[in-house]
Amino acid sequence: MTVRPDQSAQMLSAFGTAARLLQGDDPLHLRLHRFFDLLRDTLHHRDTRLTCWLQSVGPGSTRQQYYSADAWPYPWDDRLARAVARGGVIARRVITLGGDSAGGSQLPAVRAAYLGAPIMWGGRLWGIFELRAEDVDGLQVATDELINGLLPQLAAVIAREGEYPSGQRANERAGDTPTGLTLRAQDKQQLVALNGSLDEAIDLHALLSLLLRRALEVSGAETGAVALVDHERAELVLHTCEGFGDEAGASLQSGPRQRWSVETGLAGRVVQSGRALLVRDVTVEPGLHAAGAGLRAELAAPIVIGGRTAAVIILSSPRSNAFGDDQLSFVRALCARAALPLSRAMHYQEAIESSLYLGQVFSSLPTGLALIDIHGKVLRSNPAWDSLWGLHGRVVRESFHVSLDLIAHLLPRLHDPLSMTQFCDTMQRSPAKDLITTVHLTHPAQDLEVRSVPTRDSKDRITGRLWAVSDVTRERESDRMKTEFVSIVSHELRTPLTSILGYTELLLNREFPPDERQQFITTVYTEAGRLSHLVEDLLGMSRIEAGKVKLNRWVISLTNVLYELTTQLNTQLMNHRLLIDIANELPPIYADRDKVKQIIFNLLTNAIKYSPRGGEIQLGIHEARPEELPAGHAAGRWVLVSVRDQGIGIANDDLPRIWERFYRVDNTNTRRIGGTGLGLSITRGLVELHGGQIAVESELGRGSRFFFTLPVANELAKR
Repeated sequence: MTVRPDQSAQMLSAFGTAARLLQGDDPLHLRLHRFFDLLRDTLHHRDTRLTCWLQSVGPGSTRQQYYSADAWPYPWDDRLARAVARGGVIARRVITLGGDSAGGSQLPAVRAAYLGAPIMWGGRLWGIFELRAEDVDGLQVATDELINGLLPQLAAVIAREGEYPSGQRANERAGDTPTGLTLRAQDKQQLVALNGSLDEAIDLHALLSLLLRRALEVSGAETGAVALVDHERAELVLHTCEGFGDEAGASLQSGPRQRWSVETGLAGRVVQSGRALLVRDVTVEPGLHAAGAGLRAELAAPIVIGGRTAAVIILSSPRSNAFGDDQLSFVRALCARAALPLSRAMHYQEAIESSLYLGQVFSSLPTGLALIDIHGKVLRSNPAWDSLWGLHGRVVRESFHVSLDLIAHLLPRLHDPLSMTQFCDTMQRSPAKDLITTVHLTHPAQDLEVRSVPTRDSKDRITGRLWAVSDVTRERESDRMKTEFVSIVSHELRTPLTSILGYTELLLNREFPPDERQQFITTVYTEAGRLSHLVEDLLGMSRIEAGKVKLNRWVISLTNVLYELTTQLNTQLMNHRLLIDIANELPPIYADRDKVKQIIFNLLTNAIKYSPRGGEIQLGIHEARPEELPAGHAAGRWVLVSVRDQGIGIANDDLPRIWERFYRVDNTNTRRIGGTGLGLSITRGLVELHGGQIAVESELGRGSRFFFTLPVANELAKR
């Protein structure tokens, strides 16, 4: 076989590296496994086995075998090894594994390449070195020069190890991981049987639980745990455990997972060293402590992914002799076999958690979101989308298009259907544009801001659009209220101020007859009172909203309050008749006298103001019957006060909004009458402070009836 110069240089470099690995001071199993990994990169084989006799005797003594970490599930054929030992030269074969072949199992039959080399030195057989490859031609690159150069190195290592019959190197401390590792036939069969389960496992918790249970079964450990390594925080995170009692399992399910530093414990040492460790008695080892009461022996092994420890299997027992070479060998092989499945499961878990997090965000956002394809069909939407549009599960068919079905659903509520249609048309004609519009809905009034942006795939091709819908009714209402506040208050302030400034200027600059001067002064006083009333309304509303209004409650009689009010209102009832109907034996109420007087005064002056043609104003007071209370009213005894007028009335569309600050019905009569739109808001706030409710009934052009409730004084209040 001809070797190219570059291939020869590569093998020479591999030979030098192998020599340094084999002659190191680490335990033999670590040196051999690193040596096996090096050969895998150089010879591209499937797995490796080294059979040797550490004592200074030949074949027939107890043998020691070492396998590469990621072993092939097919068992080795010892007949081939014996043939190599008898032949004394490097042998290559094309063999059949599995099926009905010798030493086979229930695994499917495959063809493989086999290379066996006797480790001879000084006329003695020290061991047998074997390689297997999936590619029949794969081992042809393994030159005799490389193999023959490695065999003396292996013989020297075996001879050096044989100088310590107990299996303990001179530079090893008691309690360190033993060097003589073997994988028993029954343990290897356990791994073979586990292969299918490991390859199928995708759930992280299920995989780690499977690994832990199998490690407990084979090792005979009473307790065990698996911890994942958080390298960013340099901590181990307990993920699953068995044998520590129900409390440990319950805490894993309900609370945050236990964490501890990689600087502590045997598991921490495993993370830092990257190798399996066995301690016979942790109670006598400095810096270690038992995982639980009565536990002594501990075995910990790493699962290495990408060159660093991803997880640690920890086994514990109260028996100091619980773990030996066989248990350590199996756990190491189990960890090596679990590396790829664990990597896959961790990536799957990360994807699941990311998807779950995004799904929770998508579902919980108050903004309505919908993914729409290029034809306008809704592919996916969140609950807020249905809620904001008022769909509420009414869309049951699979095909729902925003340009057809959504507009058809909203048509009875759309203030301007054409603008919504134009928005959808623009979206279809210009799929790459970011679009935004505001949809005005009625019954009830609602303003929705719709933003539509294109969605793209990995090739930057447009796949559809994302609609984001936000309810901006409050924001628009806030803007409207600010505008109305400036408009109304400036008008209401300007009118009395103009009168006050005008008449005071006349009084300062000219002399008038006494009766005319008195009229001017009266006008100034009246306008100043109007201005003061406006300021009081503004301050009162702000105090109510800030929760700073405190009630000075007493047991009071409404009859006395009404007597004071009628005297105060006599001057305003020139064109009206006030009819008062008070029930006999009216119970006293528990309320703030001044606030109740303000409530009734506001409603009576409102009735006078909004019935400019005069007429009757009826004031009725009696104890409310249960059927007279508004819907949702608190139970108990209540006094019902009602004020009815024969004025201009209120349209049905305006009734829900008359309690809003600065809201005034926009018509000719209200504009002529004037006002700030705060009176009813203040009245409602004061009624609700007493625990009552206020409502209105009205018919446009025929008058209105306002009625509210106040609590009857109970025996506790009377005391």
